[in-house]
Amino acid sequence: MTSPLLQNEFPDFDPATLPAIPAGFVDSSWHNDVCPSFLDEQRRLQVFIDYADPGEREFPESRRFRLHRLNEHLEYVDTIAGSDDWSEMLDTIEEAGR
Repeated sequence: MTSPLLQNEFPDFDPATLPAIPAGFVDSSWHNDVCPSFLDEQRRLQVFIDYADPGEREFPESRRFRLHRLNEHLEYVDTIAGSDDWSEMLDTIEEAGR
């Protein structure tokens, strides 16, 4: 089921292209970002999931998935990883959450 937040913030994003979001992550999509995002407050991680079609992305050359580390105020600290492979990103999320 697609989150109403994602639908409101990115109405042109095809929810059928979303991978399975890991437990603990909630929709944190905001229209001023370039794509939808999901936040895990406990692990202080945020994953951005860009459009499946690179032609629809603001930056077509960028990776589809990006994982960011956040501080205790849930503000951006750094980018942990970027990938076009969701299984690789899941491994990175698992590793970063330890």
